[in-house]
Amino acid sequence: MARLKILILFGGTSNEYDESRRSAVAVLNALPADQYEFVPIGISRKGRWLYFPGDLSEIAEDTWDENPDCSPAILSPDPAHRGILILEDSEYTLKRIDVIFSLLHGQFGEDGAVQGLFALTQIPYVGNGILGSAVCRSKVYTHRLLNDANLRTPKWVSVTQRSLSHLEREYDKIEDALDYPLYIKPAGSDSSVASRVARSRSELSAAVKLAFTRDSTVLIEEYITGKEFRVGVFGYDHPFASFVGEMVTADGKRTLTIPADLDETMMKIMRETAIAAYLTLGCKGLALLDLYYTDKEGVLIGEVNTMPVLSEGASYPKLMADLGMRYPYLIRKLIEQAVEHDNSVF
Repeated sequence: MARLKILILFGGTSNEYDESRRSAVAVLNALPADQYEFVPIGISRKGRWLYFPGDLSEIAEDTWDENPDCSPAILSPDPAHRGILILEDSEYTLKRIDVIFSLLHGQFGEDGAVQGLFALTQIPYVGNGILGSAVCRSKVYTHRLLNDANLRTPKWVSVTQRSLSHLEREYDKIEDALDYPLYIKPAGSDSSVASRVARSRSELSAAVKLAFTRDSTVLIEEYITGKEFRVGVFGYDHPFASFVGEMVTADGKRTLTIPADLDETMMKIMRETAIAAYLTLGCKGLALLDLYYTDKEGVLIGEVNTMPVLSEGASYPKLMADLGMRYPYLIRKLIEQAVEHDNSVF
């Protein structure tokens, strides 16, 4: 039986480059070489696409793009090619691909951009399609769609760059709608970047201006002080949710405790909420959801990550392992369902 040719796409120009590398190393280690033929394509921090024929240790050590055997490569959008074009000795050679497994995170990795390229190739690919990726990357549209479906998020408002000339008026509106403290973040960037908590008008102004350096739209939420939980969802037509994990802080370090200290009723509510959000947002394949609980507000949906970090110790693999999907099995199932459901036809 011929081995399945898997394009492993890693790296990228976002601030989550290192997480992508770690995911790639873990995935490549998990797949048996007698069943899969690996075709690693790395995207450097500067955006160069390179076919990488070297050793996994070079990806782990972030020296992969220094390998002299790396060759410029592109994923051809021509469906007749169904593969990558590798430049060697001033000539392009075609290497066909059966499945694309993108481990790109953040901007251009999980915002619909690269998924559009995958769709043009008509090659099946792991994970979310164009729509689900784009919607979930924009926290404003995520919140709008969830709220329209009667799924609750933290109370929020947004500001766009059209308001730069009259931000003081926008601050008045924000203060009328929400109470301090507030959480301000770029609408389409990772929340760990350019995000701040504001407890006054001056802090709000500084935080909004900082967030505008990363995105043209800024999301302002009520600051949630309740417990934080995570749920993984897997599947296409009939997705299922992991057990609920709780983010616990001890000695200044945040860890995921599985299962969370919840009664069966609340566990059921959170899992059902995660699946409802997943379906509402058009997710496919996999997603990691942040949920919050407060005595006053109940269960709230935070962010939805459409390509969670897949290194073995990361939240999504840990949640799925606790459900019984051990790491190598999880990776194989992600590939199998990509072939079965074939996002490229949508």
